[in-house]
Amino acid sequence: MIFKVLLTLAILIAVYIWFRTKNGQRLYSANSNNSRLASDGKASNKWIKPFSYSMAGLVIAAGMLIYYLSWQEDHTQYQVTITNPQTGTSETFIALKKDMRGRLFITQSGREIRVSDLERIEVKKLAADDH
Repeated sequence: MIFKVLLTLAILIAVYIWFRTKNGQRLYSANSNNSRLASDGKASNKWIKPFSYSMAGLVIAAGMLIYYLSWQEDHTQYQVTITNPQTGTSETFIALKKDMRGRLFITQSGREIRVSDLERIEVKKLAADDH
């Protein structure tokens, strides 16, 4: 979500800078006879290019960081233990966070498990050295 906001902001800034430089070029060509005015306008716009490149780089870096952190969180392994209250038996499975949706999850072996409302579910995050 924040990536979309940053991308929109970067596009708006880029369009603003583009229009501003186009208007600056028109003023420069219209006032080419007056060299003092043209050189002042050109000197004041030296910060635009580095600023726009640094903003674009910042937006790209932030987007990549957010995507990586989201991917890393989705690929976190969890130990899911299902206990049947009638028989007392328990089964343990390992699933990724992205594959768990409420009372339905998909194990790493590809089994789709649907848990009834009567069964108890325990979810425990596995440490990095456990898998």
